[in-house]
Amino acid sequence: MLIGRFRQILGPATGIRRRSFLFGGLVATVSASFVASSWSGAEPPSQPSVLAAARRSSLAAVGTLRADAPATARLLDRLISDAEVISADERTAPAWERNPGRAEAAWSRVLTTAHQSLAQVRGRQVIYETRWQALRETLDADVRQAQLESNEAGVGRREISAAKQARLKWDLARRYAAAGAHERAVVEAEQAREFVKIVRGGFVALHARYSDPKQLNRWRALANETIAYSRQSGETVFLVDKLKRKLHVYTAGKRVATFNAELGVKGLRQKLHSGDQATPEGRYRVTQVRGPGRTQYYKALLLDYPNSEDRARYAYGRRTGAVPGRAGIGSLIEIHGDGGQGRDWTDGCVALRNDDMDRLFTRARQGMTVTIVGTF
Repeated sequence: MLIGRFRQILGPATGIRRRSFLFGGLVATVSASFVASSWSGAEPPSQPSVLAAARRSSLAAVGTLRADAPATARLLDRLISDAEVISADERTAPAWERNPGRAEAAWSRVLTTAHQSLAQVRGRQVIYETRWQALRETLDADVRQAQLESNEAGVGRREISAAKQARLKWDLARRYAAAGAHERAVVEAEQAREFVKIVRGGFVALHARYSDPKQLNRWRALANETIAYSRQSGETVFLVDKLKRKLHVYTAGKRVATFNAELGVKGLRQKLHSGDQATPEGRYRVTQVRGPGRTQYYKALLLDYPNSEDRARYAYGRRTGAVPGRAGIGSLIEIHGDGGQGRDWTDGCVALRNDDMDRLFTRARQGMTVTIVGTF
């Protein structure tokens, strides 16, 4: 009976960890020696060499289970202690008081429990290894995408923090997986995925207005009116597309130049008040053409923000609570230099590279029209 338990453990126990190979090896060794001993039927199966191997194998199982199934390891410890007591009783009792098979049954319980527990742990590990493989295939790309989306102008602090947490959790998950701790890897990876969802939700909400037909129609109408004015008057106008980060130059209704632009840190949002770091939307006029020395950003065109629509929007925001109590409407919105940083970084202005500002200045004049739209 005891040999059967040894052989039963040998199969499923070999895949758990390095300790499991030791366990299986001990079982195989004691099984072979037991068969070779040619015991007689009257000889008790609790022979010291067999029980010693059972003890070693059981203790190896406890070591394997302690980290993954501590409660089961404690149960196995108690069963081993009970088996030790029974073995000692049988060994020291007079021959006429011995109970044949008692020690064998005790150690058989130990080995059966070890076998079943190791199989359960291995099954659990297979489940988590499979889950890890499924997460690994997509989550790495999702975390990288979250990093990019968190840099979008207008994404809030919550999303920025979530993107950082997603990266930290994902890096930790990969370290656990490399160490073979797939269950802990899956836990960290699942948390990373939840943080990715937060970033994605904020990103989608931010861009919802850029697919809103009402908003798109408004922006297109504003852009078309500006281009039509340029065509009819023959004058030069500037048209800024926030979503595409472009500043277009139109003369007599024809596009004659396009420059890459950078926005406010939260530039894709609609500007409501000072300090919100959003880039405004609307039709404006250049009030000052500022050369070097008159601005801290190389060269600048000061716009007449806020216009009447900005003031109406600000007043509505105050009434509805969208504007903080002490926040003013803001001012000093410019098209200025020092751009080319590859990110949205201003407090709400539109930034161009200095060499592009030089080219823009050849067409700039006080009183000219500058229209800023979400996209068109």
